[in-house]
Amino acid sequence: MGVIGLLLILAILQGLTEFLPVSSSGHLVLARSYLPGGQRLASDARVEVLLHVGTLLAVLWFYRREVLALTAGALGRGADPATQRRLIGLLLLGSLPAAVIGLGFEHRIEAMFSFPIFTSCMLLVTGTFLWLSRRWPEGRLALPDLNARTALLIGLAQAVAILPGISRSGSTIVAGLALGLTSPAAATFSFLLSIPAVGGAILLKSADLLDFSRAEPAAAAVGVAVSAVVGLAALGLLVWIGRSRRLWWFAPYCWLLGALGLAYAAFGGGAAG
Repeated sequence: MGVIGLLLILAILQGLTEFLPVSSSGHLVLARSYLPGGQRLASDARVEVLLHVGTLLAVLWFYRREVLALTAGALGRGADPATQRRLIGLLLLGSLPAAVIGLGFEHRIEAMFSFPIFTSCMLLVTGTFLWLSRRWPEGRLALPDLNARTALLIGLAQAVAILPGISRSGSTIVAGLALGLTSPAAATFSFLLSIPAVGGAILLKSADLLDFSRAEPAAAAVGVAVSAVVGLAALGLLVWIGRSRRLWWFAPYCWLLGALGLAYAAFGGGAAG
């Protein structure tokens, strides 16, 4: 399978799974490990970061009103600059854990992207906390009620989701629900929180991404475009599912995928990791 074909498959997976709580990194690691020719792609997180460019564009478009309001507030404009600046501060605070862990353990984390067995185990963990979320009652805290403690705890959940197989959207939304946020507030804060996290990862890998784009310009363009379009549709679906508080629907899928990954590694592809 050629590089463009591989990137097309991975871009569709990225777009679908970045926002649905099933771990995009987990799907990409398993797909790249077990698809024919997948080993032709880099074994570090470079491909994952490239495809995150597309899904970042999807978030920016889907939450364009919120992003424009935050931008206006930062400049002292808009209806309520003080509230927007406070939210910016909470987003930056929530971004600190992922920044510290991502920068401090960059090479160790990247190495984990080469081990589908580890990824499969983390998918089982993702399924477990999604399943547990069904027990929590609907919270009452809206986005303006968010405080520093809650933002930091949600940020810690995002930091854990750096590990392949742990869903970023799932862990942050579930953390928000557990801390008393309403479903819309948890989803909105989760995806706004993804903007600095993903943007920082893209900047960190910018030199590698440029090298890949120059070597495979068509594949890079296909990957970004497809992940953006598919991601936009998946984001709308996830927001609807989140409002109905049915994230636990995805738990059996995560368990099944994790079990299949472990089974394949044990019996059909042990050399893969």
